[in-house]
Amino acid sequence: MKKKRLIVAVIVLILCIGAYAGVRSLHLDEEAQEQKETVYMYQTDTDGITAFSFVSGGETLSFTKTDGTWSYDGDSSFAADQTTLSSMASALAQIEAEQALEEPEALSEYGLDAPSNTITVSTADGTDTLYIGNENEAAGGYYAKLEDGDTVYLIGTSLPSRFDCTLDSLEETEEETSSQETSSEAESSGETETSGEESSGGS
Repeated sequence: MKKKRLIVAVIVLILCIGAYAGVRSLHLDEEAQEQKETVYMYQTDTDGITAFSFVSGGETLSFTKTDGTWSYDGDSSFAADQTTLSSMASALAQIEAEQALEEPEALSEYGLDAPSNTITVSTADGTDTLYIGNENEAAGGYYAKLEDGDTVYLIGTSLPSRFDCTLDSLEETEEETSSQETSSEAESSGETETSGEESSGGS
C-alpha cells in the first residue's frame, strides 16, 4: 500500500515538474518576443516632415506644410483637410516592418519593378522615396522598399491603404469647417468671459 502511494506521489511530482517547465518555457518565449527589437523601414520626426506626395489614379498628388498648415501643390485654393493630412504625415514618420529581406530575389517577385504606389517624404535633410509593391495576402502585408536601399520589407496594410485615396477625400468638408469655426468661437467666448471676470474681480 505504501509502495503504491509512493509511486502515485512520484508520478504527481513528475507531472507537476513537467507542467512548471512548460509554463516557464512559455513565459520565457513571451519575454523574448517582447524584447525583440522592432524593425523600422523608415523613421523621422513627424514635425520635421515638410511635404509628401503619392500616386492616385495615375496622378501624383503633392502636399506641402507651411507655418503648420498643409496645402495642395496643385491648387492653392484647395481646402485641404488638415487633420487627415497630419495623420498621413504621422504614418510616414514611423513605418514599422514585419519582416526585412536583406537578400531579396528579383524586384519583379515583389511587384517592386512596377510599384503600385510611389510615396515621397521631404524633410530638412532631403527627400526619401518609398515604393509599394504587391500585397502578400497570406502574410497580411505589402512588400515595400526605399529607393536608395536594397532591402525589401514586408509592411502592414494600413499605410498602403491610407495612401490609396483620391484628392476629393482629402478636401475639408463644410461640416468640418463649421465644426472648427464653432470650436474657435467657443474658445474666443471663453477667453472673453475669463477676461471679463478678471476685470470684475480687479475692480
